[in-house]
Amino acid sequence: MGSKVIVFILVLIVGLGVGLYLYHSGAFVKGIGAFNSLIPVPSSSLSHASGSSTSSGASWWSFLGVPSLGSHLTGPSIPPPQGQEPTIVGPSSGGSAAATSTINPANIPAGFTAAELSPYFHDVRIGGATHATFSSYGTITLNANYNSTGTIDVTGWRIKANSGNEIVPQAVNLYDPTGLAPATDIILKKGDTVRLYSTAAPFNLRLNECTGYMAHVANFVPAIPNTCPSINRSQISTLGGACQNFILSIGQCKAPNMSSPQVPQNDYACTQYLTTNFTYRSCFNAHNADANFLSNQVWVWTGSNIIDQYHNTVELLDTNGLLVDLYSY
Repeated sequence: MGSKVIVFILVLIVGLGVGLYLYHSGAFVKGIGAFNSLIPVPSSSLSHASGSSTSSGASWWSFLGVPSLGSHLTGPSIPPPQGQEPTIVGPSSGGSAAATSTINPANIPAGFTAAELSPYFHDVRIGGATHATFSSYGTITLNANYNSTGTIDVTGWRIKANSGNEIVPQAVNLYDPTGLAPATDIILKKGDTVRLYSTAAPFNLRLNECTGYMAHVANFVPAIPNTCPSINRSQISTLGGACQNFILSIGQCKAPNMSSPQVPQNDYACTQYLTTNFTYRSCFNAHNADANFLSNQVWVWTGSNIIDQYHNTVELLDTNGLLVDLYSY
């Protein structure tokens, strides 16, 4: 009798071992699937048992009230290690460059999270910041250096410093001779620069080939660069020699001094040329169709100084308050 019990126990142990092996190997589940396909359950019975219509997942096991085993045999999902994959920052308003940016976690500034970074993070950089003194103006420079053929609207972005904030305003993009061109949002393309000055001026504008003429008729501090297209020698070749000498002696972007003794007073063609070809209007009319007429520099006068003399942390924030760039000194 005792030997039978021992044999029974051995058989039971072996059976349990085989069952566990089949369970973990998946053979048991495959057998369930085969059983389901061979012996379908009447749809009416399944509908009654489950309270719903028959679906592809119906089986004898659900009909008998046995839960599915498949979910228990699948291992847990293991997420990738945190901080080792680039962060995709979503779209934001205020521009038409790439809608998303891929940011290396190593480039996220200390104290910030990926969620606090703008889609234009590092597409526009703070190139420098200097404080104003009694004898000089303060300057903040923004550089568009993203690798894209798109554009970014920076009007409404905020520059935040230790001692205050200022908003990037609008500017006249194409100043026409009427002076009626309205200010519009500052739209930057790759290579453009915005220079914000702590002084005041009549208006903000994008420089162009002819704006040097305005430096002599309007009070801009700092002064607009005194650069204009050179005189086309072929256009003055028919004028008298004395007239040509005087024209070539005129400095760039300057109106001629008509009372100068060098002006041939009896040369009507010369005086006509001098009075009609050394103004912003004449320059604009002659060159506004040039491919490089518009400069890559936009000058803005804010009338405020937020840059500290010694140390500062300057943040550039987009219209949603997300960080575009950080500059410390």
